[in-house]
Amino acid sequence: QINLSCMPMSTRPIDELRIEDQFRWLNEILENSRERMQQFDFVEENFTAFISALVEAKVLSGFNQKAIGNIPIVSDKVDKLHECLPKKGWENFKKARAILYQLYPELAKEGVWNETKIARLPVLNVKYLEPDGATSTAAADDEDGGSDSDSEDVDGMFSTKSSKNREGGSGASAGVDCKEPAKWPEINKLPSYSMTKRRKKGFCLIVNNENYNEARMNNHSLKDRKGSSVDADATEKLFKKLGFDVEPQENLTRTQLDDVLSMIVNDFPALDEYNCFVAVFLSHGENEVLNCVDGKDKKIDDIIDLFKGDSCKALRGIPKWFIIQACRGKSFNTEVLIDHDAKGDDNDIEQQSSKPISIPACADFYISYATAPGYYSYRNIRNGSWFISDLCTTITKFGRYEDVNTMMTRVNREVALGRVVPVDGGFKRQMPCHVNMLTKALYLDRIRCSKI
Repeated sequence: QINLSCMPMSTRPIDELRIEDQFRWLNEILENSRERMQQFDFVEENFTAFISALVEAKVLSGFNQKAIGNIPIVSDKVDKLHECLPKKGWENFKKARAILYQLYPELAKEGVWNETKIARLPVLNVKYLEPDGATSTAAADDEDGGSDSDSEDVDGMFSTKSSKNREGGSGASAGVDCKEPAKWPEINKLPSYSMTKRRKKGFCLIVNNENYNEARMNNHSLKDRKGSSVDADATEKLFKKLGFDVEPQENLTRTQLDDVLSMIVNDFPALDEYNCFVAVFLSHGENEVLNCVDGKDKKIDDIIDLFKGDSCKALRGIPKWFIIQACRGKSFNTEVLIDHDAKGDDNDIEQQSSKPISIPACADFYISYATAPGYYSYRNIRNGSWFISDLCTTITKFGRYEDVNTMMTRVNREVALGRVVPVDGGFKRQMPCHVNMLTKALYLDRIRCSKI
């Protein structure tokens, strides 16, 4: 008898996966078909009949039907359906697919909602497995191989998406002990921040400094940040989709930036209605400062100090995420060669906790820098910066079932291993850097299920 927990995830039957891994697998199938479904010419009456059939088959609830029915645009109804289905489990998804294929056979021919159209199982968080075997040998985090290159300028250079290799082979990895241990360790579940305790989901400030003409008039040699508007649009779209209220600001002098920050902290009465605060800064920078459009500097630490618990009472105990796309020096991050690292376990499943505690003033911050201290960060003049591009893509793909820290590790991997720029006959890379002062797991758009 095959011990399923010792098989690579890519060869395990979906029915044999744990419930939370089934959700991730379903998300991958649905995400792969979402765009085609949104482009399909659904007649609203027929799509309504399709939803009714799903309710009759007990795939969807009456609440789901009402939520979808209240949406005026069919493509948005499709989007909502794709959000509901992963929560229903694999068996209900198969019922939904059978009904879809019966009503729309052309979608069946195109392989919509078909798992065989997925190159491989999505990367899964390997936690402690149930005691039916030893540690899983899940596939490494590498995405599918191949080379995808950009040839446009990146601040005077060009970017090349480097090839990433997948490991082959099947069955258990060498050296994996598939014997059942005498005693399995208990999971110390990590609590997560509530996104429903307060009235509103979150507030996101986006500061996009792109035009530095005023700085040049003040004898500063700061070029315009071409392509930064792509990052600003992408982050605004992302956080609006996540349900955040978004406040975009463009081309701020230091005085204007001070005014905006002061207004949020001191003169924004609705701030205590939000469950999460995010601030995105797209700017020139160096040595832990942001270069404002008038050439004056603003220390990043001074910005963060404004939102600490002793300065901003409204955000005490609330997660505060600062995303900073800016250079932190003038050094290039060079390449080095390493051996393949061993695969290990990820983090635990989250758990809610409401116990009141005393916390440090600097608690509940998460600060994401595009690059490590002292180094350049790169920006594509047509497609935006490496860091923001991969951050938005990662949250869009994994935001419904992974916490911020896990997703930012994915972003680290994408930028560090998947991006390279040739400089002076060699290749330079970029390494994002994060400071984690959170006291709970931060989920932006987590799928809720009593079995997780």
